[in-house]
Amino acid sequence: MNLRDLKLGAKQLLGFGVILLLMASANIFSINRMRDIKAEIDEVTKNRLPRAFAIADLKLNAFDLRVNQLQHAFAIDTFEQKSQAAIVVALIDSITQNLETYKQLKAQAERQGTYLEEEKRLYSALETHWENYQDLSRSFLGLLLRNQKEEALAVLNGEALHVFDEFSAVLSALVQINQEDSFNAAHRVEEAYRDTRRVNLTLLVVTIVVSILFAAGLARLIVVPVRLLASAAETVARGNLSVQLGIRGKDEIGNLARSFNQMTTSLRDARARMEQQAAELQTKHVALQGTMRQLQRTQSQLVQSEKMASLGQLTAGIAHELNNPINFITSNVNPLKRDLADLFAVLTQYDNVVYEHKLEATFAEVEGLKRQLDYAVIVDEIDRLLEGIEEGARRTTEIVRGLRNFSRLDEEGQKLASINQGLEATLLMLKNQLKNRVEVIKDFQDFPDILCYPGKLNQAFLNILANASQAITGAGKIFIKTSYDGEIVTVSIKDTGKGMSNEVKQRIFEPFFTTKDVGEGTGLGLSITYGIIEDHDGNLEVYSEPGKGAEFVITLPAKR
Repeated sequence: MNLRDLKLGAKQLLGFGVILLLMASANIFSINRMRDIKAEIDEVTKNRLPRAFAIADLKLNAFDLRVNQLQHAFAIDTFEQKSQAAIVVALIDSITQNLETYKQLKAQAERQGTYLEEEKRLYSALETHWENYQDLSRSFLGLLLRNQKEEALAVLNGEALHVFDEFSAVLSALVQINQEDSFNAAHRVEEAYRDTRRVNLTLLVVTIVVSILFAAGLARLIVVPVRLLASAAETVARGNLSVQLGIRGKDEIGNLARSFNQMTTSLRDARARMEQQAAELQTKHVALQGTMRQLQRTQSQLVQSEKMASLGQLTAGIAHELNNPINFITSNVNPLKRDLADLFAVLTQYDNVVYEHKLEATFAEVEGLKRQLDYAVIVDEIDRLLEGIEEGARRTTEIVRGLRNFSRLDEEGQKLASINQGLEATLLMLKNQLKNRVEVIKDFQDFPDILCYPGKLNQAFLNILANASQAITGAGKIFIKTSYDGEIVTVSIKDTGKGMSNEVKQRIFEPFFTTKDVGEGTGLGLSITYGIIEDHDGNLEVYSEPGKGAEFVITLPAKR
């Protein structure tokens, strides 16, 4: 048998006399210490680390549950709602399984007396928060099943959010305490290695006088591996978990080395998993923040869309009511002009007959009445009145057409529409606001209609043009230009207003952000406009400097 594979006690029996007694005592101590260390390592790898993994998995599933509940709340069709509900139930089952795994490991740790009171307190709080959150989740799902979405959202973003935050805080504390406990255990292993080394070195110094040969042999067979273990433990304590011991013996030191190698491998895997989970948690956190921002934008857009839909219905009704009398006037003014022309022709012929036959004396009374009524002035005035009626009917028809174009705010589904006509209709709605103050300079390129939501685009144009008008103090100009390159439609709206700073420009599309005084603006217009352009797979950019006006550039894909 190889001497290296002998038990430490057997190696000591090779000594003589006092060396045998001293080294036997030393090795009994060393064996016990190594067994304690191995037990500590086994406890870390079989209980502490699995417990930490269970808590980490629980935390990840909890964040997934929260995100899927939000997605469930905003699911549109029944299939998506059922799918999200199934995911939520599965995640709750996963969390329950994580808790059950942790509870089993907790019971084992309590039997071994290694379960901390602080962790026990945190676990008790965790169970309480989880039970509360499950109750609120069941209330949330019940409200959704009864189609009470607003009440469900109130529960989810109210008390449930508060309980979830407390639940997350307790989870984070449990993850932290498990991580610290694991590394403290590794530190205790290091201290045990150092104690073992000190004891063995002390005994070697005492026994070296007795037998240099045995001391040298023991140093080679015992001290060197222990030094390797101590060095490796110090390396682990400094955070380097890639260290591996090359001790291949079958004695206690060899077993300890293998356990040490297993521990460093487990710690390395644990660190990698924790880093991965931290990255996943960060990603989930960012996704959750994005979902909340989208929720705010969607809520504000829904409110504004309802208002604009009501405006669309009102303008559509007005346009319909005006259309009939205007059509009546337009269709009858030309026959009236022809009839009056015929009547004037008869009167002119009458004048010619009177003049040719010298009948002025006979019709003196009629001529007197004509002079009294200013007959020539009446004829001229009738012509002007008819022209005015015709021009008024034409302008009113144009207004009705603009109202009809603008009233398409509540239409569902995309359809082919003219961008230029939408801009014209929007300018018509802002005519009184711009009149006698702002000059609108248009440069419209002719191009085919594109597939879009015409009412929503009119709303976006209205928001930008209204802001441009309000940004102009006194007189000013607004330049509107459209262009088309075969694939992209570009709309540029530029004003000569006061412009904006970089700080304002960076936040201009945020919901509820406004530079206006309190009560003069909601801060929703440009945020909704940005969302409308995004819904069209387009892009909205703003260029501005203080005192140099602002330019909004909209690019839209020319879908057909």
